Amino acid sequence: MQGLKNEAELQPLPNGFELTELNPEFLREPHPMLDRLRQDAPRHIHAHAHFPDAPTGLYLTQIEDVRAIFADGSYQRDPRATPPGSLARAFAPAAVMQDGPHGNLLYLDGAQHRRVRSLVSRAFTPKSILAKRTEIEATAVRLLAEAAQKPDFDFISEYAAPFPIYVIGDMLGLPRADMPQFRQWSEDLIFVFNPMRSADEDRRQLAAFAGLDAYFAEAVAQRRARPTEDLLSAIVHAESEAESKLGDTEISTLLLLILLAGNLTTADVLGNGLHALLCHPEEWAALVADPDLAVPGTEEMLRHGPPVAIAARYVPEDREILGCPVKHGAAVVLSLLAANRDPAAFEDPHAFRIRRGRRDHVSFGGGVHACLGAPLARLEIEATLRTLAAHYPRTRLAAPAVRDRPTIGFVGFRELRLSLT
Repeated sequence: MQGLKNEAELQPLPNGFELTELNPEFLREPHPMLDRLRQDAPRHIHAHAHFPDAPTGLYLTQIEDVRAIFADGSYQRDPRATPPGSLARAFAPAAVMQDGPHGNLLYLDGAQHRRVRSLVSRAFTPKSILAKRTEIEATAVRLLAEAAQKPDFDFISEYAAPFPIYVIGDMLGLPRADMPQFRQWSEDLIFVFNPMRSADEDRRQLAAFAGLDAYFAEAVAQRRARPTEDLLSAIVHAESEAESKLGDTEISTLLLLILLAGNLTTADVLGNGLHALLCHPEEWAALVADPDLAVPGTEEMLRHGPPVAIAARYVPEDREILGCPVKHGAAVVLSLLAANRDPAAFEDPHAFRIRRGRRDHVSFGGGVHACLGAPLARLEIEATLRTLAAHYPRTRLAAPAVRDRPTIGFVGFRELRLSLT
């Protein structure tokens, strides 16, 4: 009969926390919801029931729109530039809301962003990262060899989490014995991105901030007195283009960001991607037969299972965006999950195809805030795939994967048990 609609069409479009990992349905499988938005409301008027004073913004799911926002440098990331009541202020860590400079690149704009980024960007160029290939591959080989001694193991806690921490810790010149504590701090820091966190979660994130701040303060003092050949010394003694060194608070915040961004996201994309690969046996067999497929396979892992679900930009003044009027301070939320599965850009987008090898996904963001560590993440993923394919061709899932971390914006498994032999 004409005029009848199916049940999904009659449901109101999701908004607010319904489009985050705090929604069990979205956490379990976000793509049916995102596919519906992309089809029915690709430029979704996005209101947030938990923050009624926040200006109504947009939630974008088409890759063309996401790229356009990334490319427009007029949008803001600094929450201090937005009006009271904005989502930017609601979600911002307390440390970046204080008066005075800080070194968190995620929440800086314009000249301040360029100043801080210029001091560390040279360490993360493709050429600089390629020079570390041998030691990064050796770390991957060692960790997987240890795991192979067991009938099965948790890939997340025993490989995907420690691997990038060891790599970034080595780059910074930090003792490997301290890395387990760094992982715990990283896990607790992630609660800062959830404004609905519990009292215990709030206590844990505050303790993690305090612990890292004290740790880095001591490390910075040591490098000021006795410089060494590592990234931490380079940051401490570097001068920006404006010939002004970073203050200790800026350095501590920047180091915290490097630690957090350098391990949690890589750990998650390793888990997401390997799970997808092993759930497609023909794709795994292709990699085993030709380990060079690790290069396009890295890009497909990033596209298919990005570790970050969304990015946000804030509107600097009342304006029309993609045909929609939006107020100053409103959030333009960019769904990286949805954009990477846009059928207008990727054929059969929900399928995992190791030979696809498309680098034009948006998993690393874009524009001036594009992920600084992209070359490092790519190498870590490639090294993992090559090592597994060459040495452990019988790798398989040992139990159903567990995805139950209710953290806004981060997508990853809590547990992924594998058998390598």
